[in-house]
Amino acid sequence: MIKKTRIVLLVLALFLAAGSTGKAAVWTLIQDSVQAAEQAGKKARQTEQEARARALYEAAKKNVYNKTYEAAIAQFNDLAAKYAASAYGQEALYWLGYSLDKQAASLGDVKQRLEMQQAAMEHLETLMKDFPANAWVKDAKILQLQIAEELVRAGLGKYRRYIDQSVQEALESSLPVLEQFAVPPVLPIPPEPPVPSIPSKPLDPETELKLVALDALMGMDEEKAFPILEKMILSGQSPELREKALFILGQSDAAKVVPVLIQIAEKDASPKMRKSAIFWLGQRDEEQALAALIKIFETADAETKTVLLMAFAENKNPKGIAKITEIAKTEKDPEVRARALFWLGETEGEKAFPVLLESYRTTDNVQIKKQIIMALAQSQGPKAVSTLIDLAKKETNFDLKKQIVFWLGQSDSPEAAKFLQELIDK
Repeated sequence: MIKKTRIVLLVLALFLAAGSTGKAAVWTLIQDSVQAAEQAGKKARQTEQEARARALYEAAKKNVYNKTYEAAIAQFNDLAAKYAASAYGQEALYWLGYSLDKQAASLGDVKQRLEMQQAAMEHLETLMKDFPANAWVKDAKILQLQIAEELVRAGLGKYRRYIDQSVQEALESSLPVLEQFAVPPVLPIPPEPPVPSIPSKPLDPETELKLVALDALMGMDEEKAFPILEKMILSGQSPELREKALFILGQSDAAKVVPVLIQIAEKDASPKMRKSAIFWLGQRDEEQALAALIKIFETADAETKTVLLMAFAENKNPKGIAKITEIAKTEKDPEVRARALFWLGETEGEKAFPVLLESYRTTDNVQIKKQIIMALAQSQGPKAVSTLIDLAKKETNFDLKKQIVFWLGQSDSPEAAKFLQELIDK
């Protein structure tokens, strides 16, 4: 403050001592000095705000890692309110929606759970509407779809529009389950597999009404509705009509639906229809459905294989898990193999460790190794910690070692803390 006062007095003295021409120059100097001081002050305030936002964000993210979602919700709410324009404030909207959904799952009161899920939908909607260019919009769409499906199943039909609008977009762009390999400090949370839905492109009112009636009829008199839907799917001329009919038929539990789904998954000319049929086959309990999926995998392209991996994992049949294990061991395509390793870790937990560690030992692909590290870390048990410590001690690749240390840092394990302290003390 004393320094600023001296500068002002000095400039004022120059102004008084100068002639008319000099005074104009001094006045310009005063204006430039004031403007520079204002800009410096503004930049300092922005830097301070950015630091505060980052500190709050990191604290909230830590609560997400620790699954203390109630605390995370409060912090992300605060972050979104105070620093809405910053990157941290925008990203907070996604994690707020995520944390609300996770917290809702722990509630026994149905009304409270649904209210919390609806609040999550609102925050995700805000992110997509107000910040459409944000990197988290894609993840928000998939999470919103998952929550919308649960709300519709709970009887809140107004959320059906999110399924109608969002899922088709996800299927058209073939959103992968794992968009990228996990890299600290972002917590990688693979979104749920997208659920095929009625496309958003409208049909003529008469046809639309007919489909709504068929959807209702399928729940009341399946024998009448099934042959009509089957004909629409197998011989319909309109792609939109076929997609809508498949969506309705796919939700049926009737065994006679399976052969229709298999026929579409194996032979249909539309990639979109094949992917949708594969998804619905993954939801079936029949051995016939799983056998068809395994057969399709043998000749599928890489993109279709990633959809099939989701179907195997969702099916939860031991034969499907065995197929994922086989793919994780032998698949030539590194991206497909990495995703198989991810699903193996997700479905099998510690039982997958021998395959994961053998794959880590035998591959030179750094991205696959990062995927394995993440799969091990997600298990979160004592065995995972000791396994990661052993890998960290032996690993010579700096990036991989850094990845392992990062995941150990997310653990509450005393063993992990001891190892990290040993690294610091070296």
